[in-house]
Amino acid sequence: MNIRHLEYFVVLAEELHFRRSAERIGVTQAPLSLAIQALEESLGARLFHRTRRSVALTEAGIALYEQAPAILARIESARESVWQTVSGEVGRLRVGFTNAASLSPIFPKLIHDYRTQRPKVQVQLRELASSQQLDALEARDIDVALLRLDDQQPARATLALTPLIVEPLVVAMHTKHRLAKLAKVRIADLRDEAFIAYPRSAGVVMFTQIQALCAKRGFTPNIVQEAQQASTLIGLTATGLGVTVVPASLEAISLPGVVFRRFADADTTTTLHIGHRYGDGNSRVALFVELALALRKEFA
Repeated sequence: MNIRHLEYFVVLAEELHFRRSAERIGVTQAPLSLAIQALEESLGARLFHRTRRSVALTEAGIALYEQAPAILARIESARESVWQTVSGEVGRLRVGFTNAASLSPIFPKLIHDYRTQRPKVQVQLRELASSQQLDALEARDIDVALLRLDDQQPARATLALTPLIVEPLVVAMHTKHRLAKLAKVRIADLRDEAFIAYPRSAGVVMFTQIQALCAKRGFTPNIVQEAQQASTLIGLTATGLGVTVVPASLEAISLPGVVFRRFADADTTTTLHIGHRYGDGNSRVALFVELALALRKEFA
């Protein structure tokens, strides 16, 4: 059944007049008559009684008219659904993020702005270590990633990774720690300190970055305690068990007995990146990346 023919049928069924129907559709009477004839042939039934003075629906025409508007409405709904999916108005967006990234000032604003512009898109957030996000992107388990990069990570030719914000590293320590009286500390000052750190096996970039910063100063951090969560790392410093080095955005975790100190070293920064697959035609991803890059200027 031709959709255009069905649309013509509905108009004629409502007007019961060929000239008025043709004018309403915006065609001449000839193509309207041909469309109705073709529809009748495809259905194997006459739909209208025609005389020189009148047009009336047959029983078959009445039966079709009872269904036709709903059929056309469903078709239009399907068209709208397809358009919304292609344009990114609906669907699903799977966003990977690191534990620390969730406390970055760009994260809540980015998610809020995206959900404001695409309220019908289902945003699924997955907390993953940076190395896990890279694997998940390649495996198409997530659509976009907010992660930190390790200089030792091999390049991934299929992934586009763009810097978003650079933030300083800070050291969290007990308020009565010997270094707490300083306005700024150096990585070298931590040579003899006990460290609380992420496990190496967790795939957290901060682990390898801290190792590299210490190695550059000629020592290996003395890790006495491991923890999976950023909040746990900072919470454990309140016990006096050791110090921990984290992105400055984690200063938002304010706990009694804990102070944060910035570093005097110029190389003590960490960069949050946004990642997605090259050539991904997903318009939902494109908008998310666009919003993230716009916010990059705001938080530069």
